[in-house]
Amino acid sequence: MPDYTTADSERAKSSIKSLNFELTNLSPSAMVTMFEIDLNKLLETKEITLGQDAAQVGFPGDVNDGILRFHNNIKVFNSFIIWQGYEYYPAPIIAEGFEATTKGTLPRPSLSLASQSKTGIDQLALLRNEIRKFGDIIGAKVTRRRTFAKYLDRRNFLGASAGSTKAASALPQGYEPDPYAELPKDVYFIERKDTENKSVLSYELSSVLDLEGTKLPKRMIVADKCVWQYRGLGCWYQDGSTNEINAGTDEKKTIVPLLEKAELSSLPGTPAGLQAPASTGLPEEAIPVANDKDERISTLLGRAVNGGNKLWDKGETYAKGTFCYILKDNIKYYFVSKGPIGEGASAIKNVGNIPPNSDFWIADECSKSLTGCRMRWGAGTTGKVKPGVGCPIKKGELPYGGFPAANKMSRQQ
Repeated sequence: MPDYTTADSERAKSSIKSLNFELTNLSPSAMVTMFEIDLNKLLETKEITLGQDAAQVGFPGDVNDGILRFHNNIKVFNSFIIWQGYEYYPAPIIAEGFEATTKGTLPRPSLSLASQSKTGIDQLALLRNEIRKFGDIIGAKVTRRRTFAKYLDRRNFLGASAGSTKAASALPQGYEPDPYAELPKDVYFIERKDTENKSVLSYELSSVLDLEGTKLPKRMIVADKCVWQYRGLGCWYQDGSTNEINAGTDEKKTIVPLLEKAELSSLPGTPAGLQAPASTGLPEEAIPVANDKDERISTLLGRAVNGGNKLWDKGETYAKGTFCYILKDNIKYYFVSKGPIGEGASAIKNVGNIPPNSDFWIADECSKSLTGCRMRWGAGTTGKVKPGVGCPIKKGELPYGGFPAANKMSRQQ
């Protein structure tokens, strides 16, 4: 199907000129209003396609792109119409409140569907089926498209569409097919259900700019502090090993907890065909380094930090310098053992003492400063990370969440 979203300059000038003439004409062609309800975001959550549901309700049209198309020009076209190659089915739709204004709040149009009409029953039956399946269609994108009848596709009048009942005839006088002659699209999102009864289903729409409670800028411009969650989203200082024991059970995890939290299977830009853990794109090794005061844990303990990337086990005794982690909200929190308290037979071992008990453990934390980031990701021997061949973040590339250039900073910081 041709791409009607772009046109060369000459074609665009011609279409705009023709459209402007028709808008100022004293006897213009009939205005045709069409609506598209995009359900793709909702369908993704269920991992289904609209075509599967269409087959269940007996709808023969092509809806595999996840978009339902309607028009409310029943008095002019008591059948489907074709615009830019797509079929729009008649439905008793009332759309109000699309007027634009430069004062006050953004418009909140309403879209009402008569639920008992027999016109356009196939598409409406499919829409009702989706509403029942999802509980509602809040968040679906609604696009209002407008053009004049004279610009509609040639197939509307020649009966070239499959299933069309129109007899082939000569084109009407004054007919000028032009798929580029279209008024600007009005794009809104379904905000809430306004009315639902036996005869009417009404929704309130909102603009993509009408985001209640949203603050701009989305990220605070902080010069000297990182806003990312340490070992969480944005930081990615996390071991990429897979097949870990989950919470002391025999169930094997098939994905790294951090990637699971981010709803990813690997970091973007990770080369294909790598073996785990390199295939995840996370570092091959990201050992505990320091506390939130940038004090090296190895210095505090007087020995190197070592140990496997394992979940804390209440039945295990951890030697001094050995580390483990606990899992919360799909993020690993690491702790390094201080060893037993005391010496000899009277020594108190850390077995059964769960982190973060500070008598037995030192928490691996980040100061959220450039120094803390450099201690982990810094180039040469300064950074403790081992990126591996599949990690898109290389050693020396600090994934720092602050904005150092927003303030004067010392070169030593």
